[in-house]
Amino acid sequence: MRPIAFILLALITACSSALEKKTIFVDAAISQNRVSQQWLNALENRQSKTYLDSLALLSRPMTSTEKSWLQLMQSKAVHWNTLRDSLNVPFEGITLKDTIYVLAGYMGEDDGFTYQDQTVCFDLTAFQQNYDSAILPENGDRIDRIFAHEYTHLLHKSWAKKKNLVLKNFKDSILWECLYEGIGMYRSLSKKWMLQNDTLPRITREALEKLYPVFVDRLIQVHALQNPTASQKAALNKNLSRGNTDKKWGAFPMAMWLMQEAKGNDKNLVPWINGGPESVITLALTHLPAEHRIKLQSGLKTNP
Repeated sequence: MRPIAFILLALITACSSALEKKTIFVDAAISQNRVSQQWLNALENRQSKTYLDSLALLSRPMTSTEKSWLQLMQSKAVHWNTLRDSLNVPFEGITLKDTIYVLAGYMGEDDGFTYQDQTVCFDLTAFQQNYDSAILPENGDRIDRIFAHEYTHLLHKSWAKKKNLVLKNFKDSILWECLYEGIGMYRSLSKKWMLQNDTLPRITREALEKLYPVFVDRLIQVHALQNPTASQKAALNKNLSRGNTDKKWGAFPMAMWLMQEAKGNDKNLVPWINGGPESVITLALTHLPAEHRIKLQSGLKTNP
């Protein structure tokens, strides 16, 4: 065998071995018509104790639609495993555990979320309510994008832990949420929102035009508040990353700016991820139209 051929074979073998070590398990968090304790644990910081106690006592079979979503998720495990290296690219030096779990339960409210450092959680009830039947043609791609979104959150949490990220105040937490949800949304956006021949489509431009004033006003308000009350925090957090795509004042602009910075190569996102929460301000001042950029700059110069 020629030396070059031998080297190529060795590289292919090494890559194959590394991939084989990585595994994704999709587990149903429902047995004998009851949710598992693991599912209840995953929901502990997301639901009230009263609700969780009630859910623990509930006996209900999965609906046929929920079962179809579970089957779709189980069928995707091998494919999702092949996505891991590409999803990892913006998070230089970050490595997750070889085994990643996808836990599928019901009645947890959000369609997807993460638990600890190696578990993606999917709520079958939410998928049924939000996206109808799993057998619809568009839902195969949709579940891939939602997995990519949540897996990216696992990577970002690992990055924050490795970097000893400390959010010193409410402003830091808002900026972090914008970046954290923005890079997640970057992974889960459907094609209709994406760059087309280096140009944002009309639907995206119109959504951004509506969101830019909200984004700027919220950041200025956050900057001005030294000790915000619980109600003020809730009001400023509202729709940062929840609601329809074109209502997410924090996550959607960030997702689009990251897309523009990536230029088709996610290695270009490494410095933005490594910049942490402050990357949000830099990206905003880079991409906001002049009118909104000037207003933001002026608002941030005012001492809180």
